[in-house]
Amino acid sequence: MCRWIVYVGDMLPKFSHDNLELLVNAEETLISRVSERFIPGLYFGLEEDDVEELKKQANWINVHGFGVSWYTDTLTEFDPSIKGMLPAQFRTIAPISTDLAFEQLCKHTASKCTLAHIRDASFPPVVEVNNHPFVYGKYSFMHNGTVDSFSKIRYDVMKRIFELQTMVQISQYKSSVQNSNYVFGIAGNTDTEHLAALYFAYIDIIQAIKPSFGAHSTDALLLALFLTIGDIREIQFQHKVGSFTPGPGGERLGNALNLCITAGGVQMLVSRWRDSKKGYPRSLYLSLTAGEKLNRKHYSELPDPTSLEDVYNTDVKIDSDVTSLLVPSRPVQYEQPLSFSSSDRMFSACYVQDWGLLDQNQCVTVDDNRKLRMINLAKFFGPDSERKDMLDEYHFTEVIDKIQTLHPTYSPPPAHDLDLPKSKCDAFQKALHLNAPAK
Repeated sequence: MCRWIVYVGDMLPKFSHDNLELLVNAEETLISRVSERFIPGLYFGLEEDDVEELKKQANWINVHGFGVSWYTDTLTEFDPSIKGMLPAQFRTIAPISTDLAFEQLCKHTASKCTLAHIRDASFPPVVEVNNHPFVYGKYSFMHNGTVDSFSKIRYDVMKRIFELQTMVQISQYKSSVQNSNYVFGIAGNTDTEHLAALYFAYIDIIQAIKPSFGAHSTDALLLALFLTIGDIREIQFQHKVGSFTPGPGGERLGNALNLCITAGGVQMLVSRWRDSKKGYPRSLYLSLTAGEKLNRKHYSELPDPTSLEDVYNTDVKIDSDVTSLLVPSRPVQYEQPLSFSSSDRMFSACYVQDWGLLDQNQCVTVDDNRKLRMINLAKFFGPDSERKDMLDEYHFTEVIDKIQTLHPTYSPPPAHDLDLPKSKCDAFQKALHLNAPAK
């Protein structure tokens, strides 16, 4: 499996830009995650079969390249038509631990939104264009996991992308790819890049529709994710693969989609997703405090973990701590930074109290106003009544209907109920304003 981290903060006097040097310094780096794991709480309350499956994933070594994207407003100084921040990108198949160019880049680059990814290839080749993050205009996209049986469904995924591409081209919608050619823009052969092309074709169509919740809102990001997952599941249903695979052993198949999408360096959507009948998603941790501890203006050296910090104890109950992480334990002095880590130990994750493990099939969005929402993504794929309630609540039904009206040949993905293992804790939905004034 791959490992990724993302950081989103803000440049305020008491909290400077996050420096990419944090990716390579000391023991808490991305480099060390090539062969080491931080997964507290991941096995808590699981059956033995689930634990064994997750242990196998945790033993994988990430040696197939890495990539970083970071947001900068440099181009706005030279081109007045460009507004806001855009992602710069660095990708290579060189070993991250010995890449001198990357080390120099980190020492002299700062950004308030940074994504980093180390790759474990699902299949060859190991080439630069297959490395994450993938950049589409103002967006960055990265993934930890797999689209099940991708080699069998790839052709039909491409057909769906081409169908959406035709809709964009005929209607002359503004596109996030050159010449609105999503198919030609796929440079590699990974399941992730195809997933991203499908996703951003939907983004461009949704934005052109101008939905009532805002064309450039996090709800638009969420709707595109719902439609993308729905398309993948429908194609797998037609091929009887993924979670629709019959026979012994098929219950542990399905898609593993720990995704991260950032927009303009301020908006973000992350998901911890798996749609198999048995088994649990790969880990995804959230922190509102780790970024502050890694600001060298406040902490020249990281304090040693306390004796209570049993970072290797995967059986500690950390999942329920997410709720407490979303309630600031002290007055907010600045807009709180966010850090997410998928199967990784992002920065100061050696401080267990700073991190919470998201429950299965949860999704988190952060909008322009620093409002964080935790969403039970599985409800969008639940029984008919539950699914309808969620689509209506988010006003997604009216957008899908409008797409069908404007494009009569388009058929949205049909419903296929999820048959998922019981959550370790009650999946919850919660909103929090991260830039709340100090009390």
